[in-house]
Amino acid sequence: MQTNREPEPPLAFAVTTSARPSPRELASAHCLAGEIGYRYVPRIHRSLAGMAADERLTGLIVVERGNFSLWVAGRCLRYHPNMAKLRLLALEQGKHDILVNALQLKLGDRVLDCTCGLGADAIVAACKVGATGRVRSLEASPLLALLVERGMACYVIDDPPALVPAMRRVEVLNADYADYLRREAENAWDVVYFDPMFSETIADAQGLDLVRYLAQGGSPSPADLGEARRVARRRVVMKDRRPGQALARLGFAKVEEGRRVCYGALPAW
Repeated sequence: MQTNREPEPPLAFAVTTSARPSPRELASAHCLAGEIGYRYVPRIHRSLAGMAADERLTGLIVVERGNFSLWVAGRCLRYHPNMAKLRLLALEQGKHDILVNALQLKLGDRVLDCTCGLGADAIVAACKVGATGRVRSLEASPLLALLVERGMACYVIDDPPALVPAMRRVEVLNADYADYLRREAENAWDVVYFDPMFSETIADAQGLDLVRYLAQGGSPSPADLGEARRVARRRVVMKDRRPGQALARLGFAKVEEGRRVCYGALPAW
């Protein structure tokens, strides 16, 4: 997710393991800590809350069972595709998806998702554009980007069958879209998409409150949208709460509307 406000101080995280780690988990924790630049803290039979208090940490990255979770303020977040599963099932049954309609997706399209979050929209887009298409999803939060990238690479529950192949095709990139768009070439993507973080949860999706805590909020600026229109070959799409006040403020034409949200589009330059 993204922000246009002044950046807050970085969250203090460290890497640890489950309470009784295997040698493989220990090795993975040390490797992950070195890779992402966080210190490794041994568990030593402590609770996660006790460790956080002892080490004066905001949270912990816990290596466990071949993957990892994020622990923050007594809550744990493990990667899960959330509503993407039900949405892919609906698509398989020939039903419409409001995002697919708003983006006007077809096989072979190239989609730049500027606000990854847990990646549900990116997964649905990757399914719709198929193996000949491309979906890149930007996430400004390093921890969320790491969680989603590793989670999509390791997730193995193949129900519906299209889920895992779509997840594997999503390219998750830790990047601020304001900077990324300014470096990108003209017409590099067919569609550019924004889903700004809402101030309140609007869907019953696993982990969204914790995602909101870790992520950065705010809407794209007019300058960001100008860059997005330069980068897009067809259109720029943004999601908003109904009735779409942010869409109207930024000059979007409303193209799709659901019970709680709506989507607006801007043409490419």
